[in-house]
Parts: sequence; C-alpha cells; structure tokens
Amino acid sequence: MGILPMPPYTETQITTVLLIFQVAVTFLISVRAFYLYPKTRNPLLFIVGMSMGMITFVGIVGIVGDNYNATVFAGHFTTKWFRYLAQIVSYTFIFLSSVRTSERYLRNVRIWQWIFTVLLLATLAAIPFIPQIQITDPAIDASISSLRAVVTFVIFLNYVVIFMGKESRFSFLMGLAFLLIAFGIAITTPQYFEKSMVLYLYVGDSVRTLGLITLLIAFYAG
Repeated sequence: MGILPMPPYTETQITTVLLIFQVAVTFLISVRAFYLYPKTRNPLLFIVGMSMGMITFVGIVGIVGDNYNATVFAGHFTTKWFRYLAQIVSYTFIFLSSVRTSERYLRNVRIWQWIFTVLLLATLAAIPFIPQIQITDPAIDASISSLRAVVTFVIFLNYVVIFMGKESRFSFLMGLAFLLIAFGIAITTPQYFEKSMVLYLYVGDSVRTLGLITLLIAFYAG
C-alpha cells in the first residue's frame, strides 16, 4: 500500500501557521517584559510589554481576518490597515523608549502609549461603521507596509549606538532582532507587486519570526 500524497497547502494556510508562531513569540515577550517590570521598575520593560501585547493582539486579528473574513464578514470591511498602523505605532514606542533613559521621559512615553493604545482599539471597534477605502495601487500597499521596516531598522541603528557604548549582550541581541525584523518585512515587498512571488512572503515572514525569537532570547538571556 503506497503512501498517500500530502495535500497541497494554500498560501493562507502557510501564512497562518507562520503568523500563529509569531503571535506565540510576541505573547511570550510581552509576558516576560511584564514579569520583569515589577522587579526592576524599568519603564522600558513596561513599554516593550505593551507594544508586544498590541502586536500579539493584531496578530490574532490578522489570523481571524485572513481565515474568516470571507465567510463571517463577507468582505464588508478589512482590518489590514489597522494591523499595519498598530504595528507601526507599537514599534515606534519601542524606539522612543530606547532613545533616552531618564525616568521623566519614559513616564511621558508610557502615558502617550496608553493614549495611542486606546485610540487604536477605538479605531478597530469603529471599522464596521466607517466607509471602507479600497486601495488598488500596490505601491501604496507596499509603502505602508514598508513603514514597519523603516521603524524597526531605525530601532536597530539606535541599538547599534547603544551597543558601541555599553557592549552589552542585551543591546546586541536587541539590535540583531530588529535588523532581522526589518529585513523580514522588506523581503515581502515584491509580493505586493506580483502575487505569484509568494515565496518572498514565506521567506520574509520566516526571517521576521527569527527576529522575534531573537528578541525573546534577549529578554531571557540578555
């Protein structure tokens, strides 16, 4: 009796598996950051925990949207722009938390992070009630997505500067993590212009996942 061939997996199924893995890793990063925060009272840990928690949440929104939009929501609205915006905002606050270390500055960053988090959640809740803008130009799609790569690459550069001053393992791992995340997002860009180039999406998501794993290692071993 021969071995039955494995059924071909769809693009949605493969990206969903990668996204589930990313959600699991970002959730662990958030939990670790919030676990360390009461012990150190370092506002940076709180900010990272909040940011990774939001990225975890939008990852779950992405899984639901990619797999159930066609049947449950019937294509009436999309959460793609919310997911991009939430990631850009979350990574921006991680960058801001790494710029300066004064307690007053980080406290202000944390206050603004709370404000933007509330606004993001309000935006998500309002999506079913606002007109949906359909953007067909792949250049606009790719540009908005690439803003995530720009922000994470800037975080990488900032941690390079920090590492040159402190030469700590944590700053090295943080820099490496955000370099991988930035490259992972950038690698997916060709797929916006040519949907058949789905391999770029798989490779890019895999590299981004590796970056998130490195970020997790930084919070456990850094």
